[in-house]
Amino acid sequence: MNEKTTSVRLVAIRILESILLNKGSLSTQLSRKQNEVKAEHIPQLKEICFGVSRQFPKLNSFALYMLEKPFQEKDLDIYAAILIALYQIDYMDTPEHAAVNEAVESAKLIGKPWAGKLVNAILRRYLREADDIKAVLNDMPSVAHSHPKWILKRFKKHWSNELDQIIEANNARPPMCLRTNLSRVSRETQIQKLADLGIESEAGQFSESAIYLKQATSVQSLPGFFDGDMSVQDEAAQLSAMILAPKEGERVLDACAAPGGKTGHLLESADIELTAIELEPWRLEKIEENLERLSFNAHLICADSGDLDAWWDKTPFDKILLDVPCSATGVIRRNPDIKINRKPADIDELVEIQKQLINNIWLTLKPGGQLLYATCSVMPEENEKQMADFLEATPDAQEILLDVCWGKKVSHGIQLLPNKNSHDGFYYCLIEKKVL
Repeated sequence: MNEKTTSVRLVAIRILESILLNKGSLSTQLSRKQNEVKAEHIPQLKEICFGVSRQFPKLNSFALYMLEKPFQEKDLDIYAAILIALYQIDYMDTPEHAAVNEAVESAKLIGKPWAGKLVNAILRRYLREADDIKAVLNDMPSVAHSHPKWILKRFKKHWSNELDQIIEANNARPPMCLRTNLSRVSRETQIQKLADLGIESEAGQFSESAIYLKQATSVQSLPGFFDGDMSVQDEAAQLSAMILAPKEGERVLDACAAPGGKTGHLLESADIELTAIELEPWRLEKIEENLERLSFNAHLICADSGDLDAWWDKTPFDKILLDVPCSATGVIRRNPDIKINRKPADIDELVEIQKQLINNIWLTLKPGGQLLYATCSVMPEENEKQMADFLEATPDAQEILLDVCWGKKVSHGIQLLPNKNSHDGFYYCLIEKKVL
């Protein structure tokens, strides 16, 4: 086995083992460990880690079917090696014998030579019996659709007519969408600059700044990226700045700001005084990096945005973007490890966090000001139901109905569902504070 495959596979095993142990998200693990492989091998590492996570409900069922008993936590690195091999066999162009041999070799390299025979037996059985195993298991919805059973049940309950669309989008690789910095350059100019470099693209349908690439490419290839002419951001996320529409001189709060995409977009939209809050120091650094590239300044605060005593100077804001922590069930295609670690109880916990955040952040909005509540979830309890409860309990809050050509109008706000060739799943509700 060559050095390239060894290093990529071993790093992939460590990343997937961490995810199986629920020790951080896939994006976090990749950002921490991808520098352990050569730069040219990072795409292969991402393909393995994203692919195994995306197809986990299916691959996990296949593996468990062939095991007498599940692996213990201390040996989940061996299980990760098996899942990687199954993914390579079914979804990559890795020769079958190479996928098996590399998995067996991995057991030795991680210091568990005893597992080599077991890994070999499981994978060779899969090569012999794959069709029969799939015939038995594909009747299970979680296997057929490669989604956890509980998520499928909720999707079917809330979005029965759109179920196929959601599943198809979640199981696909997301398109690469760019946001044009309209304060510096027009979208038409950027599309032409891309074309001049042989990069095919087309304008987004809903955001005036969105550009979709026909083929994903590195940011190093994007004209003007490092000068702040464009950023990578999904079209649904771009709609937040359009809805909030800050005006020159306004005092604006981005209450849960990392990684700073929407922060930058708000600053591109108007000359405003912006405060961005983020709880984690390392995530605040991401916002700083984004703003530095865009040549913008903001008042950055590392704090719990719901703890007003920790950061608020009692000067109210004209506009607030409250993009709350959520289940991220609208962006599963970008965070496929949700299929591994998200649990039903997480939704209940998140609903409570969201409730506390909006109640507290509301106090910082001036009368006549507007707050945009946003999530990347498709679960109504985090979205329209959350807003219904807030509006009922808050006498000085009134919804501003959004007159837009995108998304689905729900009881309160607008819900976007993930679309295979277009935007992610997102939710928006605009609320104004009455002048009493």
